[in-house]
Amino acid sequence: MKTYTIKGMGCTGCAVTVEEKLSKVAGVTAVKVDFDQQKATIEAPKEVPLEVLQKALEGTDYTIKKD
Repeated sequence: MKTYTIKGMGCTGCAVTVEEKLSKVAGVTAVKVDFDQQKATIEAPKEVPLEVLQKALEGTDYTIKKD
């Protein structure tokens, strides 16, 4: 389980969108996005490269970085 900071979320609907997009990444088994904390917790059996997570958010106003 890894925690990341998400930038660009302005509402809880944004958090749902981020959660949906990150959930579709190959290898990710679970995602929980906390709008108030601007954080995403991602579970995966193997570490998913940050570049892959960033690509999943491509075309949105959201960015992701490791904590």
